[in-house]
Amino acid sequence: MSSTQPRIEFYNAADGRRLAVRVWRTNESPRAQVVFLHGISSHGGWYVRGNESLAGAGFQVHFLDRRGSGLNTEDRGDVDHWQTWIDDVAIYLEQLGESQSKPVVLCGISWGGKLAVAVARRHPELTGALGLICPGLYSPFEPGIVKRLALAAPVTTRVQRRRVAIPLRDPELFTDNPPWRAFIASDPLTLREITWRFAREDRELSRYARESAPFLTQPLLLMLAGRDRIIDNRRVRDFFARVASENKSLIEYPSAAHTLEFEPDPQPYFNDLANWIGQTAVAKQ
Repeated sequence: MSSTQPRIEFYNAADGRRLAVRVWRTNESPRAQVVFLHGISSHGGWYVRGNESLAGAGFQVHFLDRRGSGLNTEDRGDVDHWQTWIDDVAIYLEQLGESQSKPVVLCGISWGGKLAVAVARRHPELTGALGLICPGLYSPFEPGIVKRLALAAPVTTRVQRRRVAIPLRDPELFTDNPPWRAFIASDPLTLREITWRFAREDRELSRYARESAPFLTQPLLLMLAGRDRIIDNRRVRDFFARVASENKSLIEYPSAAHTLEFEPDPQPYFNDLANWIGQTAVAKQ
């Protein structure tokens, strides 16, 4: 069993930035360490129920808030380079590996799935298994040709810091559940704007992640929502087919919307994820 409230902890990134992580600890020795990465708009506070469920199943859960997001209020919606996102996760995984002997499972939700793929490719020694939950590898909301050309053009520092709205502003894109739509709309920590250079670096992260399938050899789980309006499921399935790992699992929820956590009954999703992590953790020990 676990306590229902996470402990808010902090760690230092390679550049000295202090970053927040929510940690759900078990009362007994954990079966595995599970590290989560969130979406472009969300943060670790969106996923409390799922993390509580995993901790109750015997896993220690670590939910990292991306720099400039969630509890990390400095330079909201900004990043200097796409590899900084990878480095932020890697340094936490390194510290976790040094302090814990249990296997580490890296899980990415939505945009965080793209980052998780990049981390797993760059640092395979730090990721014992990889879970991709409605991963943002491909999306109908990607910038068109004109915006892509604009992002590729050199601009002044002032323009790089200019803020633009995230296109995923409608809570209906995330869930069909009215109470959770209201939660998203009123959540003060939901990220609604990013800088121009965040958008530019996001394009580079996407490119790197999409080219990563042949390099992913870890056990991999892909979970998809059948009614997802944010993710291009067909192209994500094609990516999954190209992944080199010999241990791949695909679970689909045909009637679910993008954020599986916000389904009227998310327990099947929680159970499926816990079961896969348990099987993977046992295999790694």
